[in-house]
Amino acid sequence: MNLIEIERTLRQLRLSGMADTLSTRVMEAQVGQPPFLETLANLLQDELDRRRSRLTERRYKRSGLDERPTLADFDWRFNPKLPRAACFELHTLKFVGEGANALIIGKPGTGKSHVAKAVAYQATPARL
Repeated sequence: MNLIEIERTLRQLRLSGMADTLSTRVMEAQVGQPPFLETLANLLQDELDRRRSRLTERRYKRSGLDERPTLADFDWRFNPKLPRAACFELHTLKFVGEGANALIIGKPGTGKSHVAKAVAYQATPARL
């Protein structure tokens, strides 16, 4: 089999992560001559990385979040009364693993939506 046939076979096997990086990994192997298992391990890692990336992207699309805010983006000077420690505790998603609920209450315009979206954004790629 030549490189093109191998790449085609990888795509038929739905190993597009490996197919996309095959030529690069072959060149690396020819130049550096690493052990075969190291090259194979790199190809397998490429496939895993691609799958994780695609899964995460699908989760973001299904989440319905039109923006990707984080607590690092939040201007804490905007509302100094906002309990920063409690927000970061929610951000750890510990409450989800415990099967607990989180309730964010307060007056309009105080940052509740940003915090809620940041927590949702944090939870989107997580396997809980």
